[in-house]
Amino acid sequence: MKTKLLLLLITFCALSANAFKVGKINYTIIDDANKWVEIAPLPNDAAYSNIKSSDLSATVTYDNVTYTVVGIGEYAFCNATFSGTLRLPEGLLYIGASAFSFAGGESTGVRVSSTVKYIDELAFTENQFHNISVDTNNPYFASFYCEDNPGGEIAFLTNKAKTSIISVTGARAKSYNIDGSTTYVTSLNIPEQITRIENYAFYHNQHLTNVRFHSGITYIGNNAFCKSVINSANLPKADCEYGDGIFSDCHQLSSASLPQGLKELPTRIFFCCDALKSITLPEGMVILGKQSLSSTSISSINLPESLELLDTCALQWTLISSINLKNVKQINNQCFGCCENLTTITGGEKLEEISGAVFTRCTSLTDTQLPSNIKRILDGPYMRCTALTNAFIPASVTYIDRNPFYYCSALKEVKVDSENPYYAELDSCLYELKNGKPNRLITVPKGRENMVLVVRDGTTVISEQAIREVPLTAIYAPADLKEICDGSGFSNQIMTVQMLATVPPAGGKTFASETYTNGTLYVPKGSVEAYKAAEGWKKFQNIVGIDVTEPGIKGDINGDGMVDVIDLNTLINMILGSAEVTDAADLNGDTIVDVADMNALINLILNN
Repeated sequence: MKTKLLLLLITFCALSANAFKVGKINYTIIDDANKWVEIAPLPNDAAYSNIKSSDLSATVTYDNVTYTVVGIGEYAFCNATFSGTLRLPEGLLYIGASAFSFAGGESTGVRVSSTVKYIDELAFTENQFHNISVDTNNPYFASFYCEDNPGGEIAFLTNKAKTSIISVTGARAKSYNIDGSTTYVTSLNIPEQITRIENYAFYHNQHLTNVRFHSGITYIGNNAFCKSVINSANLPKADCEYGDGIFSDCHQLSSASLPQGLKELPTRIFFCCDALKSITLPEGMVILGKQSLSSTSISSINLPESLELLDTCALQWTLISSINLKNVKQINNQCFGCCENLTTITGGEKLEEISGAVFTRCTSLTDTQLPSNIKRILDGPYMRCTALTNAFIPASVTYIDRNPFYYCSALKEVKVDSENPYYAELDSCLYELKNGKPNRLITVPKGRENMVLVVRDGTTVISEQAIREVPLTAIYAPADLKEICDGSGFSNQIMTVQMLATVPPAGGKTFASETYTNGTLYVPKGSVEAYKAAEGWKKFQNIVGIDVTEPGIKGDINGDGMVDVIDLNTLINMILGSAEVTDAADLNGDTIVDVADMNALINLILNN
């Protein structure tokens, strides 16, 4: 570890050091006091061409100063070509990240010198070498030739004990054909003495299509086979330690076998394996890891009874049309995000919380289908479910943090179980209750027919995202309102805003610029100056004071001091039952609010 830290420090120091060129090779001074340099990339992203062993040396002289070459820096030989096998000079201490990425070619190789102490895990990723070898006197690394492999001989860079694969040759040729073509090794049986496959060992290998593991493998590292052309994955055993993204972006991988007893499907293990259409999860599995099956072509999946956690984005961008959650206890952020075929959700009786945009962009989902025991709904789980028409809040729900349904363009109303003491549907909108009365406005459905919003008396807060992109034309808020949360997302079509609170509520900056410029803000007469000075509210160019203490004007059903078509919309909603009936609506005094009152109001508007 100390050696690695030292070498990383040396590389960091190189960022501000001087550079020079001797022969074909570019160098960077990393320690002027010790006269140390490392081999550096050519400027302007140029790649070295036809480099020979004789082009490298243990020391170089520049401007009458002799320097010791201690390392090969990051990307130094990226995309480089060589003449035969490149023998690294003695005295070299380290090989940096991507030093030989994409480097090499047929009949070429690299020989690691005896003094190299540190090789970055990314040093040989995506290499095109036919051979990687190590000086037998190197105390840290070795080369291992798998000669009895049925696919043909193949070479590995390993630890000294030859038990851990660090990197593999990217273009090991099986034969050179008479017609000039090359046949590559495509099949590999991991040798019995190998127990570890390190991070990025087979990264972007473009020839091995089949790799077989034995039961003695104890570790397969991060991105070990990422972006390779492997076509099947058979994990060796349940107690093997698996890193992240082992087979991610393997676009030809079409089958996978998981061992019995596997408790967790590792993070990103099959991420973006778009040829993978099905997988069997073993009974006993508890966790489906982050992005483990995301962006695959899986169209159906049977979750084992033992599964408890679906982690972040575990099934995102899959083709599943239905899911039985069975005994799942927790579903994390965007687990089913962008599952555009998903229509049916069953099970999940042990689930207590839906959070983090779990079903975002599930554009075929028409019903929330929440389990009956759900208690908490957090962070917009149904965001952009554009086909969602039915939203139902069960009696078990005790907390909703903000609008679960913003950008749901087809949603017209949110229904709440009548036994729920915490939430209610009023005028098609979702409210949180306090002592049985409205306290917080959570959702105004985007597909709601009434474009005039009268916020219920008692409401103190309009929640974040509550009115996101709802095409309202007017909003009337009660004297109780104290806060409009950031991200409320008021439509730019709102031209009438009435605030009856004498103290300007927090959040006046949430309106659209068109509303500030062309709309009218109606406030209590005694509070006009307070609104003109308040953050956000002062941006309104038209602020009008109204007398909220005078008896109501006949026909002014919404209490804005005017008798107009907005009152007519409010009255229609009262008659239809989608708004609470008030005394002001009984215009003809017969104690019944009906069409006769609507005719009376029309006459008042026409004669006003």
